[in-house]
Amino acid sequence: MRFVALATVAGTVVAGLGYVPTVKMAGDAAIWSMMAGCGVSWAASCVGAIPLALVSSRGTDSATAVLASTGVRFLVVLLLVVPLVFSGWLTKNVFVFWVGVSYLLMLFVDTTFALRLVKPTNENES
Repeated sequence: MRFVALATVAGTVVAGLGYVPTVKMAGDAAIWSMMAGCGVSWAASCVGAIPLALVSSRGTDSATAVLASTGVRFLVVLLLVVPLVFSGWLTKNVFVFWVGVSYLLMLFVDTTFALRLVKPTNENES
């Protein structure tokens, strides 16, 4: 749950920072495209964290979970972006731009989360 909260905060921050430039560059209608792009990255990040959460609760192989997390995240982005781009509901260039920008921020959040789970603990220290 902490990860979802952190991802939500990160997505909100990137959307907040991008609001004014998006309105100035593409107009008010592009805000929905920006929000959809950030939402796609947020959803992919949350779904991609599932393999990592399973590893932390089971104590299984963490390297495989990190790779699975990356693959799941990328697959979710593709499954959401392709139909939305071709639907005609959104401003394509704004949408794809914000998917990319927010994906990079979410990738930072995901990597930080993964490193905390995978970080080896040295139990022999006194």
